Amino acid sequence: MHRKRKERLKRFLLLVVCLMTTFLAVAQKEGASDTVRFRLKYAINSPELDASFTDNASRMTNIREFLREVRDDKLVKITDVKFRGTASPDGTYEFNVWLSENRLRNFKQMVHSYINIPDSIIHANTTAIPWDEFRASVAASAMDYRDEILAIIDEEPSLVPFYNNRHIDARLLKLKALHGGKAWEALKSPILRDLRYGDAVFAFVRILPEGVALTVDSAEMAFTPPTILLQPLPEPEPTVDVWLPRFHVKTNLVALAMLSANLGLEIDMARHWSFTLPVSYCAIDWFKSTIKFRNFTVQPEIRYWFRHADNDGFFVGPHFQLCYYNYAFDGLYRYQDYRGRTPALGGGLGFGYRKPISKNRRWRMELELGAGVYPLDYSVFHNTPDVKDGQWIERRKKTYWGLDNAAVTLGYSFDLKKLQRTSIKKGGAR
Repeated sequence: MHRKRKERLKRFLLLVVCLMTTFLAVAQKEGASDTVRFRLKYAINSPELDASFTDNASRMTNIREFLREVRDDKLVKITDVKFRGTASPDGTYEFNVWLSENRLRNFKQMVHSYINIPDSIIHANTTAIPWDEFRASVAASAMDYRDEILAIIDEEPSLVPFYNNRHIDARLLKLKALHGGKAWEALKSPILRDLRYGDAVFAFVRILPEGVALTVDSAEMAFTPPTILLQPLPEPEPTVDVWLPRFHVKTNLVALAMLSANLGLEIDMARHWSFTLPVSYCAIDWFKSTIKFRNFTVQPEIRYWFRHADNDGFFVGPHFQLCYYNYAFDGLYRYQDYRGRTPALGGGLGFGYRKPISKNRRWRMELELGAGVYPLDYSVFHNTPDVKDGQWIERRKKTYWGLDNAAVTLGYSFDLKKLQRTSIKKGGAR
């Protein structure tokens, strides 16, 4: 009986030893996980990798050697890859996003040319502009205007309209204007240059016997700034301000058809509000001397726009009108403001609609109807081919109620910030 107990105890101890050995073997097989980071720089405006740019050649050699070793060594397993593409804050928001996405895609294609990595372990992050790194680089520098630059970077992100329906960060406009552009020139190298990169972090497990390690060039870690996060927190979405003040030049096609030369100027004063000043003048007869619609008219108007995006769509607004006139419609009589010193002077209300008709949204078509009240003081003459022979009949006074404006207007708009924005290269600079 005592011998049986000893046998059972031996078997139990043997089982425990076997289980512990198996556990240790598995643990040793899985090994400790490790990470390595690679970064490649991009030339300004370019999404393409260039081995001749800065020290990209040596970095690409390190990447190639690492990936080939992983590919050829069956005891090393990549468990996670994080790709990142960035752009410097030089140009439009849309172009910077495009650049960062294409830089990331370009980096991934280079990696896949050496090794196949399953999509399930790939994570991509298009940061567009790494403002956190931008700030850290400025703060760590001894550059001129550093505190003023940091104050602008710390402002609330806000996108403002740019050309061709693009947008730009308002902070960029302030940085470019700071001290007449001197601060921006100081930022270009190396701070902005170092923000244009593609980044890849590989997490891998060594499935190797104890004492055998994968050789990875330690120099790879030397060029990675310690402040960069592997998984940076996403920046808050900037508030897109879609209103941009514009200056409009236009002409009324209806007045042109009535042989009245005319020009209208309009300026956007604020969201929902604009001021327009149309002027028309006609000093000729309509094909014969007994038909005329001679006039000099000025009709300033304040408009309220029901939606503020570029102040387009429906609008309503009060207007004032001054009109010197000399009318005849091939009838018995001709009507003219009394002695040329009593123009129609009054005002009313207009209602209309405006819409862009070109892809760049510069050309616009506008429809408007207006009505008003005007006290009239005018002379009545006989309507004869020779105006001088037209005998004066009487002076009349009355009040006119009715339509005072019917316009089909073609206009072209200019950005009021155009002069400021021409200092920024189109398409951005990244």
